[in-house]
Amino acid sequence: MHVADLPDKLYYSIREIAEHTGVEPHVLRYWETEFPTLRPKRARSGARTYRHRDVEEIQLIRRLLHEEGYRIEGARKFLRERRQPQETPDAAKARQDLFAAQDRTTRLQGVREGLREVLGLLAAMKEPGSR
Repeated sequence: MHVADLPDKLYYSIREIAEHTGVEPHVLRYWETEFPTLRPKRARSGARTYRHRDVEEIQLIRRLLHEEGYRIEGARKFLRERRQPQETPDAAKARQDLFAAQDRTTRLQGVREGLREVLGLLAAMKEPGSR
């Protein structure tokens, strides 16, 4: 079912969402603990109130887990990456051009600084009581 099939209201109960999506209420409550993007509002009584965007998120999670074979962690990662802004081709080209414009010495200095930082972290881990 689609979100458009829901009655025209601002908020829906967990029971209405369960019936609409085919996901049991206890599973919806569990998904709230596993997916940070799924956070329905609460009424004064403490009851969960879902909006259209919550229903869309539930339908996507259901599809990922039940139809596409994702596990919880994979679906969580998919949702997280979906929300991160993607680099435009122009921005990627500009970044590549900047890197190409740097001379070899400058790039090597950057690598050395990074390696020194890693060595410092490793040395700190070796010191007694530094865990």
